[in-house]
Amino acid sequence: MAKQASARHKWCEKCRHKGWVTATNGVLSHVELCECVNHWPMCGGFGLDRYENEAGYAYAAPCKTCGNIRRNIKLYNFAGIPAKYSNVLQVDSFQPKGRSLQHALSYVKQFVKNYPNKRGFLLMGGAGVGKTHLAVGAVSELTLERGVGCVFKDFFYLLSELKEAYTQGGSENAVIAPLINAEVLVIDELGKGRSSEWELNILDQLISKRYNASKVTLITTNFVSSEHEEVEGGNVLEERVGERIASRLHEMCEFLVLKGQDHRRGKG
Repeated sequence: MAKQASARHKWCEKCRHKGWVTATNGVLSHVELCECVNHWPMCGGFGLDRYENEAGYAYAAPCKTCGNIRRNIKLYNFAGIPAKYSNVLQVDSFQPKGRSLQHALSYVKQFVKNYPNKRGFLLMGGAGVGKTHLAVGAVSELTLERGVGCVFKDFFYLLSELKEAYTQGGSENAVIAPLINAEVLVIDELGKGRSSEWELNILDQLISKRYNASKVTLITTNFVSSEHEEVEGGNVLEERVGERIASRLHEMCEFLVLKGQDHRRGKG
C-alpha cells in the first residue's frame, strides 16, 4: 500500500493525481484518461499488477487503481451531464451565499459521503440559485470518486426524446427504462413543461417504478412544496405534479428550499 501511495505521488499535476482530465465532447461534459496513467509504475498502464504468492510464483491480477479510474470515467461519461457543468466536478465547487444555500451544500456533501442512502433529495427554489450545480456536483463525485452509476436527465429534454421516439416508430420503454434502472437518477427541472395529462403520466410512471424499486432519486425544481411559506402564486409543487406524485417524492426525498438571488443575472 505504501508503494502504491508513493507511486501515485509521482503522477503529473495536469490531472492533480486523479488520473483523468476534462475534455470537450459536444453538448455533454466529458472526461478522459490522463496520459500519465500510461506510465503508471505499478502496471505500466496495461491494467495488470504483478504479484508473487507465498511459494514465489508470479501472477498477474487487474490493477485496482487504474482499473477503477477507467471504470469511473465510463460512469461519468455515461451520466449525461450537460457541457456547461463540465467544471462542476465536486460538491464543494458550490459557493453558498445565505443560510439556506449553506444548509443545502452541507446536506449534499453528507449525502455523497454517506452513500449508499435510502433517500435522495429534492432541491427547490427560484432560478439561478444553484440547484442544478449541487446535483451535478453530487453526480460527479459519486461517479468519479465512488464508482456509482448515475444518470442526469433534464425533464423537458426527456419529453422531447420521447416525442422523437414516437415519430421514429421507437418505443417509450427504450427511453424510460435506462432512467428507471439507474442506480442514482437526477431529474432536473421537474415540472418544466405544460403539465399535460401525458407529461404527468410519464412522470408518474418514472417516479412510481423507482419508488417501488427503492431507487435513489435526486430532483431539482423551480416549484416549492405547499408546506413552505416561501411559495408564491402559481409555483406550488403539488399543484404542478399532483398530490399522488408529490406524496411519493416526500417519501423518497429530503426536501430542501434554496433561497437566493439569480446568479445568472449577476446578482448577489
